[in-house]
Amino acid sequence: MSSVSRRSFLQSSAATVAAGSLTPALFAGSGSANEKIVIGVMGTSMHPNGRDGRGTHMGKAFANLPNCEVAYVCDVDERSLANAVEKIGAEQSRKPKGVEDFRRILDDKSVDAVLITTPDHWHAPAAIFACQAGKDVYVEKPCSHNPREGEMLLEVARKYNRKVQVGTQRRSRPGIREGIERLHAGVIGEVLYARCHYYNGRVGIGKAKKKPAPDWLNWDLWQGPAPRVEYQENYLHYFWHWFWHWGTAELGNNGVHYLDVLRWGLNVDFPDSVTSTGGNLRFQDDQETPDTSVSTFRFGKKMVMFEQRSWSKKSALDGSYPMRVHSFRREGIDGD
Repeated sequence: MSSVSRRSFLQSSAATVAAGSLTPALFAGSGSANEKIVIGVMGTSMHPNGRDGRGTHMGKAFANLPNCEVAYVCDVDERSLANAVEKIGAEQSRKPKGVEDFRRILDDKSVDAVLITTPDHWHAPAAIFACQAGKDVYVEKPCSHNPREGEMLLEVARKYNRKVQVGTQRRSRPGIREGIERLHAGVIGEVLYARCHYYNGRVGIGKAKKKPAPDWLNWDLWQGPAPRVEYQENYLHYFWHWFWHWGTAELGNNGVHYLDVLRWGLNVDFPDSVTSTGGNLRFQDDQETPDTSVSTFRFGKKMVMFEQRSWSKKSALDGSYPMRVHSFRREGIDGD
């Protein structure tokens, strides 16, 4: 690739960068220094185990690309914000500016794009605001907290002619791309049914009482577009996934990755019908979303099933791998 424009870079490469597989050589000779891409990152909170948050990880990846600068980092947790500013700044010539309010990034006309790595309830609203402000967007999965927000994001992106990419990442992985190409070429016949699962040995989150938010957190901005509730300790920073105001359960947390690949492999788009059942079978705590569930998606004569269990890693399929495809060959020979 002899040259890469700012817009084509944002359109085709953001998810690949996030997956860590884009090499600097790809952008060799990618234009003059005047074509620098200026980025703002929203959402950097650290994982409860101390690991850097997704925003910090991605910010460092972008900071290492030629002609790319992370100018802003935004977080409502002042501890995570300081950590992200320091670590992303170490990867480029100057430290990004740390801000608490995402709107300060949108006010800066020099910013070309924003990376949104917040809790799910902020994904679509922040992406919509960014499009309206003339920014391109990379937003982590899922693109929205609910279907209507996703439709609104699509409408706004088209209205303002913005590039918006959702970070399911797997569509950028060479091995998966090759496998899908072979699948579409008929290597195992016509595929009618695909099954995936996500099993994890998670721990319960306990029961917590309402209390004032800590001084290091802007709880009002964290809630943003969601209905207001009083703070309690087992909401942050990861456990928000298991509350309906902000999270999308394990289906939206990890299931979207596998479902995206299976829909791609089956050459299907929107399902005709969806059936899902589940509940909290193991944990008796504050979690609102199910720790166990099974969902089926019908696409005409094709079907996908997703199974989720948060309290045991052992797989019912083969012990580890989360996807299996069942097919038939027209000559009548069964395939797996």
